[in-house]
Amino acid sequence: MNIRKTLRLLQAAAPVLAGTALPAMAQNANPAVTNAPTQLPTVVVTGGKITTASRIEEEPLKVPFNASVVTKEELQRSGAATLEQAMRSISGLQHGTQGNFFTRFETRGLRDTQDVLVLVDGVPLRLLQGNADVILIPTLLLERVEFIKGPASSVYGRGAVGGVVQFFTKPEATEKFSGEMSLRGDSFNSLEAAAKTWVPFGKGGFSFAGGVGHSDGFQRGTDRDTQYGKFSLDQKFFDPLTTEFGYFFSGIKALRGSIVPLQNGRPMFGITQEDNFGIPGVFIDGEYHSLSLRNHLQLAPEWSLEHRATVTLYDRHFEGGITIVPPPTASNKGYTETDLADHAILNDILLKWDKELDWGKNAFQLGLSAENGGQKQDSPTFTAAPTYVGPNYNTPVSNVANDPRGIRGANVASYFVQDIYSVTLQDRVEVAEMGFTLGARFDNFEQSLRRSNAGVVSEQEKARFSPRAGFDWTFYKTEANQAAFFANYAEGVKPLAPALSTLAGVVVPQLLKPEVTINQEVGLKFDLWQHRVFAQVSYFNMEKKDGQRSFRTGPNDFIFTNARTRTKGVETDLRVRLNEHSELYGNYAWHDARHLEFVTTPGVNFAGYRVRMSAEHLFGLGHNLSWDKWNWNVSANYVGSRPLRDNTVNPQILPSYTLLNTAVSYRFNAQWEFLVGVNNLTDEYYINDDFSAQNAGNAGAPRNFFGQVRFKF
Repeated sequence: MNIRKTLRLLQAAAPVLAGTALPAMAQNANPAVTNAPTQLPTVVVTGGKITTASRIEEEPLKVPFNASVVTKEELQRSGAATLEQAMRSISGLQHGTQGNFFTRFETRGLRDTQDVLVLVDGVPLRLLQGNADVILIPTLLLERVEFIKGPASSVYGRGAVGGVVQFFTKPEATEKFSGEMSLRGDSFNSLEAAAKTWVPFGKGGFSFAGGVGHSDGFQRGTDRDTQYGKFSLDQKFFDPLTTEFGYFFSGIKALRGSIVPLQNGRPMFGITQEDNFGIPGVFIDGEYHSLSLRNHLQLAPEWSLEHRATVTLYDRHFEGGITIVPPPTASNKGYTETDLADHAILNDILLKWDKELDWGKNAFQLGLSAENGGQKQDSPTFTAAPTYVGPNYNTPVSNVANDPRGIRGANVASYFVQDIYSVTLQDRVEVAEMGFTLGARFDNFEQSLRRSNAGVVSEQEKARFSPRAGFDWTFYKTEANQAAFFANYAEGVKPLAPALSTLAGVVVPQLLKPEVTINQEVGLKFDLWQHRVFAQVSYFNMEKKDGQRSFRTGPNDFIFTNARTRTKGVETDLRVRLNEHSELYGNYAWHDARHLEFVTTPGVNFAGYRVRMSAEHLFGLGHNLSWDKWNWNVSANYVGSRPLRDNTVNPQILPSYTLLNTAVSYRFNAQWEFLVGVNNLTDEYYINDDFSAQNAGNAGAPRNFFGQVRFKF
């Protein structure tokens, strides 16, 4: 860990910590202290509470949105070691990884993880302009995952235009010292060690989770090293006040791979998943730090005040050089280089009133938040790079004498500042078996962008209103069975990344207005057979009405256009516990994602085209069988055919693929457990994503074997 960066983080957090924690510590001598440990409640698949949907605890059937939960048991039994493996049982998701580093997931025709807000133990994991790379999340330490589909900006603000996913890493609070250690080895010389522990003390507890890992990668020359740590301190200073302090660090250094040129949706020249035509030694080095402080003050039995302050730093050195396209086009290796320093401070205050009344229940929230951040990016220019053609992408055909990176030119620096001030209102009323949720958020965005090679500064101030309404009705209820109907309408808003344009031959900054997404949804949920069966089905219609994009039309010329898209679809989930030995899950999603307006060059509109990489059909199935000390887990995931691009006539269609995975574990005793398994059992060669907007894509991982030993104490 870089000490200088840690000191910067502590310096930025000092005013927040001094102003909030110290007054609370002064109350430590209060004789009315209780000794119970403090921890957020555990969520289970059925019968438990879900906190992510509205920042309040809700029964699964009373959440008027499509909600999925993956428990710790599911994660451990499947041997999940990657984000893709951890989220197999959530319907309607695709996953992709670019060049051994940038992992993302896509849902409901949205092409970027930036369209889904990512939380780690309640703290946003994101850059100033969107989400941080989710490969920074320590999958091996996950306690559970909650995914809420549809816009949630009215609750969480910017970035939640497609939903919210929350990853919980904090170990469960117990009355005794507890924890576990894991050691995992995979194919491709992969090795990862992780540990987590909970240490209770009189007025709270301390938790730690951390680990290190190394992998050679399935593509040659794509070594990757990771390290991460999460510290949390829970302290009840006096009866009404509970404080939670957290620090999260995640770092990665990874050599880059290359994408695969495609023809008719299939690899050319017999190129395998292992082939790497990128520039040797090109790498990414990223570090993410966050400090968070959460104070919960119980003002009265029905009234509470919650304050959360978060400071984040994200430093990344990024080197490109992975773009390989089909012949006859001569291609350079697309080398780019950027150094990025990103910081943000988020303060959020939420007043809650939760009251049981004669006629039902009312839960009211009033929130104020302020987010202030800045980003500096340095990017040298490169010219005259060698060009290559297939099938041998390692022999230059022009500019042979030049460095594969090209000739380095002057550095260009950009400075982006963003301030967001917000007011949030939400009220949930329950009358008999019906619930009504109504919320709204008002955001005011102030943005500024300047570049070292431009004499102008681009500034804008925008305001957006994000409403949210939900209805749920438990129309059938017995001692063993329940069925509920739900419906919702929600809007999401997200500020977009800065772009470039050219004015009178001079490159100038260009700010894009925030995009807006609208979603309507209806569905049914079932909790049957005394919580042994949980099922949900929903139909949604979502429109991204402001999805601006920029396209290069010359060396320094761009066209700015609004890409309006609409996705309608059906998503289903089923989880069944057949008996004490057997459990299964199944999910299916149908998505029809198409452009309503998409102009990439003047006069060319790709309206009606399917959104690139968006599959119409996605299917998942899994079964878990346990007997005595043995456990066997098997799963299958199907992703249908997808258009490779959406800005070209007659785009290539990528074929569908199915991944089969299995794992077997043996529990020696209450402490020791050993697990072995195989992912992509049939060794299917598939393309899982496209980042280049070219006729090329990123290959998915081939068959890989893994083993893991886990020790609990």
